[in-house]
Order: sequence, then structure tokens, then C-alpha cells
Amino acid sequence: MKISTKGDYGLRALVDLAGQYDAQVAVQVKDIARRQSVPEEYLGQLMVGLRRAGFVRSIRGASGGYLLARQPADITVAEVLETLEGSLALVDGLTEEPRDRGPGSSIRRLWWEATGAALSVLRATTVGDLAARDASRAITYHI
Repeated sequence: MKISTKGDYGLRALVDLAGQYDAQVAVQVKDIARRQSVPEEYLGQLMVGLRRAGFVRSIRGASGGYLLARQPADITVAEVLETLEGSLALVDGLTEEPRDRGPGSSIRRLWWEATGAALSVLRATTVGDLAARDASRAITYHI
């Protein structure tokens, strides 16, 4: 399983929007790109795909931008990455549990189990969880 910039940047955008979710104010791509240190043009393309997949909704106009279409706690990291990246299996062609016999069966079983373990973490982690982690690490200054 290798996550490309597409998956990384798309997930970053959703986590950024989750941090703004309670305010219900549309966020512009340029602001997300600046905060997340990602290329604005590329992020704009990803947002179109995220909208089509139902993760975000767009608002047009001067104060337009993007909002999460669902609660942050209802969006798992696995579903975002599977939408943006496709299969998250560690090796190509690993679509069903391998048989216990034949050449390489023990290795395929290992890949199957490792993929399952990784997916378990990604399915148990939500965009809301990641936004909460970011918020807890935010730097605050006291004067």
C-alpha cells in the first residue's frame, strides 16, 4: 500500500475542512492549500473529485468555497483513500483471501493479513479523529 500525493493531499483537505466544520463557513481552496502546504491548482482538481464522491459540497459566489458534506466522524480514512487511490491492498491482485496451498501461498497469506491490519486502522480512524488530533497539537501563545 503506497499512498500517493493524491490521497495525502485529499485527506489533508478533508481534515482541514473538518477543523472548520462547526462554523459551517465555506472554505476556499487557496486557504486550504496555504494551511496544508499543497499546490493550489492540484488541490482544486482533487476537490472536484471529492465533491463528486460526496465528501464535500461546494458553494458558489464571492464567499463560496467548500464544506464537508457529512459529519467528520462519519468519514473514514479508508473510504477517502479508496476513493482517491483505488485498492489499498499491499500487492496487486489481492482481491480475495488466498488459498492455503500452492506456490507462494504463505507469502500471499502474509500480504493478506498485513493488508487487513492496515485497513483495520484506516477504517477505525475518521477525518474527525484526525482533525481532533491536529487541534490538540495546535500551538497557542500566552502573553
